[in-house]
Amino acid sequence: MQMLATSRGIIANGPKMIAEILSLLTSENIRLVILGIPRTLRNTESAMTAEVLRFRDKLAKSLEPLGVVLETRDERLTSLIAETNIRSRELPKHKREKKSLRDEEAARILLQEFLDSK
Repeated sequence: MQMLATSRGIIANGPKMIAEILSLLTSENIRLVILGIPRTLRNTESAMTAEVLRFRDKLAKSLEPLGVVLETRDERLTSLIAETNIRSRELPKHKREKKSLRDEEAARILLQEFLDSK
């Protein structure tokens, strides 16, 4: 029903990342990918923005033959909101401090914001 975003884990950055994304898209019959674009609080680009935009172009070329749509969204403040959400869960400190948990929660927030906007 596309009402509630849930976490599915993360795909690690590396040489097999796009292949893993394509595999997930195919197995789950996913037709739309949301990619967060990092920008500074002043709405300017950073070095990470340029890196993500290069990745976006590479991913878009891989998605095109599958007919999967790639949409980008501003991801400002998602990490901060994710950190707040994680702290509210009262997890042990070693779990709360895992970057992968924050990244996963930030991605879930980004997707939920997209779903809420529709």
